[in-house]
Amino acid sequence: MNKFKMTALFAVLIISLVVAGCGGKTTQQNNNNNQQTSEIPAVDTASAVNGDWLIIREMSDPEKLNPIVSNDASATEICSYIFESLLAQDKLSYELIPSLAGLPEISPDNLTYTFAINKNAKFSDGKPVTAKDVVFTLKTIKNPFVDDAALRNYFEMVDKAEMVDGDQYKVKFTLTKPNWRGLYTLASFQVLPKHVLDPGNVTDNFNWDEFKDMNVAKKNPELQKFADFINSQEVSREAKYLVGSGPYMFEKWDTGAGVTLVKNPNYWGGGTVTPNYPQKIIFKTIQDNSAALVSAKNKEVDAMYVIKPSDFYKDLENADQFNIAKARPYEPAYTYLAWNQLNPLFQDKKVRLALAHLVDRKTIIDKVMYGDGTPIQSHIFYKNTKLLNTDLPEIPFDPEKAKQLLQEAGWTDSNGDGVLDKVINGKKTDFKFTFLSNTNPVRKQILLVIVDALKKVGIQADVQELEWSVYLDKTKKHEFEATYSAWTSPTTPPDPYQIWHSSQSEGEGSNYISFKNKTSDSLIEAYRNEMDESKRIAMIKEWQKLIYDEQPYTFLWSPRARYIYDKRFKNARWYNIQPSPTYNEWWVPAGSQKYTQNKNN
Repeated sequence: MNKFKMTALFAVLIISLVVAGCGGKTTQQNNNNNQQTSEIPAVDTASAVNGDWLIIREMSDPEKLNPIVSNDASATEICSYIFESLLAQDKLSYELIPSLAGLPEISPDNLTYTFAINKNAKFSDGKPVTAKDVVFTLKTIKNPFVDDAALRNYFEMVDKAEMVDGDQYKVKFTLTKPNWRGLYTLASFQVLPKHVLDPGNVTDNFNWDEFKDMNVAKKNPELQKFADFINSQEVSREAKYLVGSGPYMFEKWDTGAGVTLVKNPNYWGGGTVTPNYPQKIIFKTIQDNSAALVSAKNKEVDAMYVIKPSDFYKDLENADQFNIAKARPYEPAYTYLAWNQLNPLFQDKKVRLALAHLVDRKTIIDKVMYGDGTPIQSHIFYKNTKLLNTDLPEIPFDPEKAKQLLQEAGWTDSNGDGVLDKVINGKKTDFKFTFLSNTNPVRKQILLVIVDALKKVGIQADVQELEWSVYLDKTKKHEFEATYSAWTSPTTPPDPYQIWHSSQSEGEGSNYISFKNKTSDSLIEAYRNEMDESKRIAMIKEWQKLIYDEQPYTFLWSPRARYIYDKRFKNARWYNIQPSPTYNEWWVPAGSQKYTQNKNN
């Protein structure tokens, strides 16, 4: 599916800009008459049977499939079927519910959280999930040499984890100080099998204090050696390492073709709690959008996110003739233009505001997006009125205002060549730059509209498209000038730290635009430490105003999703979360099944 192929992490905690209790209803088209319904369909599993395969289109291969170091939407979605966390999130209420463990016992001072692991929980190889696995996973996350900066920042407040009184099914976490995100942090990381990844018990000798200071960590070469192993491609690609406790097992990854998961026949949480009806779930890589659409019509693909609105609304106007159903759920997410603050062109907030005035959001939404977008001024999902700062006025498309701001910032066309210029650090500099983008036709179309508007005021911009993994690598290493991208906004309380704190601009942190602002950092830190919800709400609204004034991102719109799927699947429900479909819940009547367990790929 790859949606707009977000540079994002969208598990319950792995992203920072998450939304608290968005609520709302999924809007889905009726399979028979294409009418809209405002309710999530009722559960339809009374006569459900196992079997068949579910083939899902992806635009590109995932980056890695080790959930600790993976950093893109496809990988996160695939990993959600292989691995599990201590707690899960109810898809309708968004409340945390038991998974590998029950709800924890929390000390009165909010410093310790004790989880009782379900004694039935086991990995797909039959080994039980124990406190040793949980402790091992936390040590892996906190290892400063592991490539997990986007995840590790959430665990700075976690001092240690340990087995309780020798009970292998009880684990206690100790925090350095009370933190309202403590439960969400501890609930959401996916547990890895220690017996698979550390059979020699190397991590048993890692001291928790070594994770706190890089200078101390450097004194233990085993930390780096183990991290190199965890960061390696083999750990993220080979079946012998990709062992989890989830409803599906990793079978294979054919580069450029896709990833195949097979049903875990001994899944400990199966049945009515967490079903796994399809025998296989195949994430099939098809880069070309036209080819993907043909594959869906030819029944070579069962489900996909439709990238181009014109494909969804025009080419598939009569989807029934292909036995294809449509769905248009609201998935909390937002798109934006990102300006690399390391580039002198974008270091003046007047310039960034001018650039925001050169984006005709309404026209782009109407003409390119077919209306599937709501203009936004903040990262908070626009339906979340509890946290959204509604006092931020819309930045209109206003080229004259943009020209005024650019002139105030010192940009003029000094030599009459049609391109604005300015002396920066003693050198005449033209206002020229390149938007980096992954290969996505809709993104390119949007950027070309923006490029045209920029040209009319004397700014020369180009668009460079890169394959997804290369694009990710470039942005993570800050090797870009500007980009169009998107973040998902899952449904737990927000924490801007990962994407916006100055510390996260180092290395491959998620603050890949290198936005550094002391006031912002102070607000984020105070917000993280505030236990009073009403005060936190005031802080997050104040912080939104600061980001609005600084404009390090030009916020664009919250898009509406566009899915198609084969009507032979039943119980295809669409939630207001990311990812919206939960494919292990889908099933096919025996008489309509296309594949058997013995059929080869």
